[in-house]
Amino acid sequence: MEQRRERRVQVQYPISFEGNQGVGKGKLFNLSLGGCGIESGVTVQVGTTVTLRVYVPTHKEPIHIGRAGVTWSAGQDFGVEFTDMDPAEQARLQKLINDLQEGKTNIH
Repeated sequence: MEQRRERRVQVQYPISFEGNQGVGKGKLFNLSLGGCGIESGVTVQVGTTVTLRVYVPTHKEPIHIGRAGVTWSAGQDFGVEFTDMDPAEQARLQKLINDLQEGKTNIH
């Protein structure tokens, strides 16, 4: 079994995604600097590439992940690995994760 490189934090943030299978909305249920788990009303196939927008209530603008690959799918839940992200967006994500781990930001 593959070991995760980053520690995941439990969250409940709205998310939107877009890929070659169309667009969808859902809710994050965990998040790390390298990927996330998403609960959605849409079934997404493993191997699909998507772009993501994470809507954090305390942020004016969503965090944009330019490219993520779907690594697992079970019903209407799926997990992605972030494969392309602007450095400024990655810094925003890192700050969010740090704030969550330190209890400075709500998980939903």
